Order: sequence, then C-alpha cells, then structure tokens
Amino acid sequence: MASSRSFRPLRPATPISATLLRPLLALLCLTAAAASSSAARAQDLRYIAEIRVVGDADGVPAQLRAVSQLVTLQDKPPATPAALRRRAEDDLGRLRPVLEANGYWAATLSFGIDTAVEPARVTVSVDPGLLYRLQSVTFRAPDGGTPPLLDRYDPSAFGLKLGDAAKTAPVIEAEAAIVAEYARQGRPYAKVPDRKVVVDHGTRTMEVTYTVDAGPQVTFGDAVIQGLSRLAPAWVERRITWRRGDLYDSREIDATRRTLVDSGLFTAVRITPAAEPARDGSIPVTLALVERLPRSIGAGLAYDTTLGFGTRAFWENRNLFGGAERLRVIGTFAQNQLGLSTRFRKPDVWRKDEDLLAEADLADESPPAYTARRLRLYSGLERRFGPLVSGGAGLQFEETNVQSPPGTQTYSLLGTPIYLRRDSTNDLLNPTTGTRAALTVTPYEGLSSTGLAFVSNRVAGSAYRSLGATDTYVLAGFGALGSIFGESRDGLPADKRLYAGGGGSVRGYGYQLAGPFYPGTTTPRGGKSSLEAGVELRIKVTESIGVVPFLEAGNVYTSTLPAGKLLYGTGIGLRYYTPVGPVRFDVGVPLNKRASDSAFQIYISLGQAF
Repeated sequence: MASSRSFRPLRPATPISATLLRPLLALLCLTAAAASSSAARAQDLRYIAEIRVVGDADGVPAQLRAVSQLVTLQDKPPATPAALRRRAEDDLGRLRPVLEANGYWAATLSFGIDTAVEPARVTVSVDPGLLYRLQSVTFRAPDGGTPPLLDRYDPSAFGLKLGDAAKTAPVIEAEAAIVAEYARQGRPYAKVPDRKVVVDHGTRTMEVTYTVDAGPQVTFGDAVIQGLSRLAPAWVERRITWRRGDLYDSREIDATRRTLVDSGLFTAVRITPAAEPARDGSIPVTLALVERLPRSIGAGLAYDTTLGFGTRAFWENRNLFGGAERLRVIGTFAQNQLGLSTRFRKPDVWRKDEDLLAEADLADESPPAYTARRLRLYSGLERRFGPLVSGGAGLQFEETNVQSPPGTQTYSLLGTPIYLRRDSTNDLLNPTTGTRAALTVTPYEGLSSTGLAFVSNRVAGSAYRSLGATDTYVLAGFGALGSIFGESRDGLPADKRLYAGGGGSVRGYGYQLAGPFYPGTTTPRGGKSSLEAGVELRIKVTESIGVVPFLEAGNVYTSTLPAGKLLYGTGIGLRYYTPVGPVRFDVGVPLNKRASDSAFQIYISLGQAF
C-alpha cells in the first residue's frame, strides 16, 4: 500500500522589520559621521604662530605668548581659514590688556595669515608705542578732604613711584598696601571704596585718585581664647604680644600667630578681630586654636662610609604637665655608637621666654679616634632675646672612661657651658635664605686626680642665598673655628680634643680623619684648634630632585689657634625633597689624598649638610 505525506508550501523570505532597520540605519549614520569627522580632522588647518614685538619691551613678548590662543592652541588647529582668522581676531583683544598692564596704552596690533604654505603661518605684529608714565597719585576721603595719616606718606610707600611706568598691577596692589598700613596704625576697618584712573594720551601719563575711608581708630580689647583642652590658657596668654588698651596694630596679630604656630603645639591657629569695635572703642580678638596631639614618635636612618649605618628613634611629649613642658627621649643605635638621651624643657620658668633645661646622656661610642663610655648630666637656663637671638648657661657633669693609643683614662669633669645663637634662616632642615651663627664657651674643671683644667671654645656660622626669585639655585656656605686653652694636646682626654672630617665637616675625608694621626697608625690624634669651611650650590632639577656640587676644607692643629695647611675635599650630592626635609646622598673625594684615605666617602642622611 502506498503511503502519502503532506508538505506545507514554502513561504517567501520575511522582510527586515522596521524595529531592526532603525538601529541599523543609526549605526550606519554614526559610522559615516565618524568617518566624516576623521576626514575633517585630517584636513584641519595646521599652522605656526609668531608674535613679533617692535622695540625693547622687557618681558612683554613672553607675557604675550603666554596669553595668546594662537600660540597655546597650535596643537588644536581650526578646520577652516575663516576659523583661524576668528582665532587671530580674538587674540588681539587678549593681547592689548597685557600691553596696557605694562604701561603701553597706545599699542598698535595687527595680524597676517599666509595659507599658501604648509603649515600656514600666522604673524601677529605688535608695536607697543611709547611707554606711559605715572604722573600723580591723590588720596581723598569720602567727604573730599585728606584721609588721616596719608598726608605723611609718599606714594612710593605703597609701591607707586612717580615717573615709573604706568602699569596696572601696582595701582591695584596699592589698595591692599594702604589698608594694611592703616591696620598697623590702629585702623583695622579702613577700606578703599573707589579708585579712579585717568590715562592722558596727549601727555602719555596716568593719574590715579584713591577714595580712602580710614575708619575709626581703635585699641585692643579682650582676647578670647578658644579650643584648649589640655594646654593651660595662661601659656597662650603669655604669648600674646599686645595688651588690652594698646593701639591696634596688625603686626602684633601676625607676631602672636607666628609664635603659636612655631610652638608646634597646634594644628591650626586662627586669630580674628571682631567685625566691629565695642562701644568703648576697643576691638575684641578671638584666638581659635586646635591642639595637636601632644605625643609623637619618629626615627631616622643615616649612613657614613667611616661610621657605617646608624639610626635614631625618639619619643616626645610636648605638653607633659599642661604648661607646654617638653620631654624627649632619644635612642641612638649605630655600628659605632649606642646611646640613650633625655631632654626636658620647661618654658617660662621665671619669666616669659626663659626656659629651664635638663638633660641626661648615656653613651658607648667608638669612632676612629677613641672608645668612650660616658655619663653626662646638664641643667641650665635658656633665654630668647628676640625672634632671632637666644642664649643660655648651665652646669654640666661628666664621668667618662676613654681609651686611645696612649692608654685608658677615667676622668670626672665639671663644666659651665655658655652659648649665644642667632638664626634668621627660613627653614631648619632646608634653609634657602638667612644666616646662622653660634658661639659656645665651656670652662672645664677636673673633679678627679687628673687635675684637668681647660676652656673649650667654638664659633660657627653659615649663610644661605637664593640666586633669583625662586629657590632653584641656592648658594650656601659655612665656616667654623675651634680652640682649647689651658692644656696641651696630649694632656687633653682624647674625646675632648678637636677633630675634622665627615658629613658635617670636610666631606671626602672620613669622620675625624681630616687631621694628624698618631705616629705609625691611622688613628686620629686630634688637636687644640680646628678650622673648617665649605661652600655648595644647591640646584633644584625638579620640585623633588636636586643636585649639589660642593667644595670644603679643614684641619686640626697642635697649637691653640689654627696655623698650617688645609685639607680639601670636593664632590657632588643628590637631594630628594620631602615634606619633612631633603634626603641627602653625598659622594665626596679627598683632594689631598694620603695613603690612609679612602678614594671616596658616602654620606646618607636627612637634611642638608649644614
């Protein structure tokens, strides 16, 4: 029996639905647009821009290039010559204020575009014209009279010197200078509500008139201290440089702020005069303080070719009993030195800026010249005579066992160190300006049968100067002179003699090795006098990297005063600048190399060499 099977007829292909067609068309359009955009970018009008300035307008060409869109946008060329022309036209409006700001109030500017070359050339021609001069400066009160105090001032006191170029920046900056001077003279509410500037093209001069509202003259009122929880308010009150009833002076506000910030006790110091005076004509001042955590710990690592690796760790409390008493414990762990030190400072012990100091040291050290075990105790007073100068005196006891080639010596000494210091530098670890100077005189008297009696003296100084408006180049130099009276060189204990050489002395020579040796040995013998000096150029390559070439010299001598040749060392260092100070890596070589001297020395530590 035959079987049959039925089949459905084949249907024609289904057309693409509108739902699928729309996204496909959109994709094709986007692809075409992208291709069109790429083609357009490929056809952008590349060009080279040049600004030509007629005459000698010092500094102006660089300023014009800095604000010119033609120059700054050269890597983003326009699509058409018309767009390039609009960019050039806009540039003329940007360049003219720069010329006026420099005193050129009748400048002529034009531009030309050459699209026949590839890339196109755009030339902006600038003729600054004649320089205008400042002819007069007038101060007027709102009522038309003369403001108080200003009749005693020449305009140059506010940065406006008659006859100078008629620049706009000094005219604007003078307003702040006027207000600041009034704030120093008891008028913190002074303001300059109006300024009128007239430029006369006929005489090529500028006339400036300031309307000055001097405001009332006031005195200091109550000082309100806020934010203290651990520190006694009396300590802050003693740091306030003004007293109630004194004529208001903004410099006193600044001095108080600096003192509080420099104390290291606060993370924020804000001193704010009241918005308006009290009825009695006084102005209350609020001191809003944020206390820093009183305790901290830290550590540092150093390396010296002669002394090897070493580290120092410390623990500190900056407000031990609530009166800003400072206690610091320091541990030193190095290949040639073990030590434990404590430092205590109690401020305002009898009067403001007079501190009580107490120190204790235990040390076991073995530098090249000797091996010593020492106990040292010190107590004294330190006085600050101003923001730059301090001095002190105290009583010091030492018990030491020292070994050197002549033998072993145990001695007890009573000393009375007296010192005076001056420091005008701008940074502790990385100074770029200012000077430092220190003088120390310490008479010693033996308490044991050795009968020692001598006076050790040292004077040292350093100077720092930025070569330019920034600290990219800093020239630094130092010098030090040491001298001992009262004992012969060999009569002095080995650890009390003077030595030179090392990372803070004469780089290129090992620690204590820039000087004479005991006969037939390489052990430093020391001396009764020393002389050290050096100079280096600190060059910042970037904000965080620097190089430092240096040249130093020094030696120690048998006589009480230096007399003889110097040993010279030179080298170069790298600096890595961090927020806490520069990390120093120095390589020094001796220029007067002796048989016992190494070919070079390496020094690694935190902070500059001096």
